[in-house]
Amino acid sequence: MGVVQSKKKEAKANKSSNSFMQYNPSTTSSQHQTTSCSSHKKQQLVECDTISKKTSIYSTTSSKSSTPTPVVCTSSKNVISAYRNSNKPKTESAQYQETTLLNAHQSNSFFLPKDWDLKEYQYNLHFALKSLFGGNVTPAVAPKLKKGSRVVQMGTCSGPWIMDMATQYPQCFFTAVEVIPGSLQSLPSLPNIEFHRDKPIKDGLDFPDSSVDYVHFRSMGINIGVDKWPGLYKEIQRILKPDGIIRIEEIHHSPAGTVMIESFIETLRQILAEHNQDFDIAPKHGTILQENGFQIIEAKKKIVYYGGDDKLSEDLVIVILNGFEDLSAVLAPRLGLNVEDYRHRVEMIVAQCVKINAQMDWYSWVAKKSSDTSSITTASTTRTTTC
Repeated sequence: MGVVQSKKKEAKANKSSNSFMQYNPSTTSSQHQTTSCSSHKKQQLVECDTISKKTSIYSTTSSKSSTPTPVVCTSSKNVISAYRNSNKPKTESAQYQETTLLNAHQSNSFFLPKDWDLKEYQYNLHFALKSLFGGNVTPAVAPKLKKGSRVVQMGTCSGPWIMDMATQYPQCFFTAVEVIPGSLQSLPSLPNIEFHRDKPIKDGLDFPDSSVDYVHFRSMGINIGVDKWPGLYKEIQRILKPDGIIRIEEIHHSPAGTVMIESFIETLRQILAEHNQDFDIAPKHGTILQENGFQIIEAKKKIVYYGGDDKLSEDLVIVILNGFEDLSAVLAPRLGLNVEDYRHRVEMIVAQCVKINAQMDWYSWVAKKSSDTSSITTASTTRTTTC
C-alpha cells in the first residue's frame, strides 16, 4: 500500500447534507459511552510491544448479544431512490428493504472516519508508524546514522518518511527509490536528498557495491512479486557496506471475527496469489531475510485494534481504506463489482472490523549484512483478550 500513489477524490455534494450520523473524532468518550456503551468494561492498558486493546466506544451492539449484526452492502443510488420514493405506498416487504438499505449506509458511516478518502493517507501512515514504533528509527538502526552515512528508501511515493528523516539527520545523505514506475511524486528540494525514478526492480539497483549504510522498506509486500524478493535481497546485499542494515515495516492485515470479514480476506488472499503476491508476507520476512544471507538483529510486532479511541487507530483505519481504494482496479472486477459497489463493500468490511474491535498486526524487521545467522532475535508479543 505504501508505494502506490494515493488517489484523492472530491467530496460529493450530497455527502455533507446526508442526515446520517457521522464519525466525529472530537466527540468525547463519555458522550459515546452514555448513548451506546454503558455495558462495556473499562479500557485496559497493556505494555510489551502491544497497543492497548480497548472496547470500541463507537459500538452500538446490544449487551444481550455478542454477535455483531451483519450489515447489508448497498450503493448510494439505492439510498437516494429510497428517499425519493418515501411518499409512495409501500408493502411490508418494501418497507423492510428500504429500512435495511438506510441502516446499512448509516451503520458504515457511523463506524468509519469522516471523509477518509480526502486525506493524504501516506502522511497518516508515516506519523502513525512513527508513533507506533517510537520514532523514525529503532535502537538497532540509530547507530548507523552517523555523519556521511548513505540511506536508501525503497518505495518513497509521496515522501513523508524520507523528508522527515532528511530533516532529522541533515548530516546523512538520502536517496529515494520508487520501485513502481511513475509512482514517485514531486517532493520539496532538500540538499541531502536525491531521487531515482522509474527503474523496475528487475533492472537492479543503481548503486556501487558496498556503498550504502541503511536500506529502508515500508508497506512494500503486495507491490513486489513473490519471485522478485530473492533477486532484490541479492541486490541489497551487493550495495550494503559490511554490517550495513536493512529495515522492513509491513502490515499483516488478516482481521477475523465474523464470517463476512474472514470470507472477504480469504478472497483477497486468493486474488493476490493469482497475481504472484503474498498477502501474508509480513510475518515471513524474517525467514526470507535469513535465507538470503542476512542476520536478524531486531524484530518487533505491534498489535493495533480497529476500535481504539485514539488517533493511531483512526489513522491506520484511514490507511487501510485508502489501500483498498488503490487496489480497486485489480480487486473490483475479480469480486464481480463495479467501482461504487466495491467501495461500499470495503466500507462495510472495515466498519465491521471497527465494530467488533478486530486487530491488525504491524511488523518491524531489522537485519544486517552478514553470513553468520547463529544469533537471531525473535519478536516478543503480549496479546489481550476481548473485553
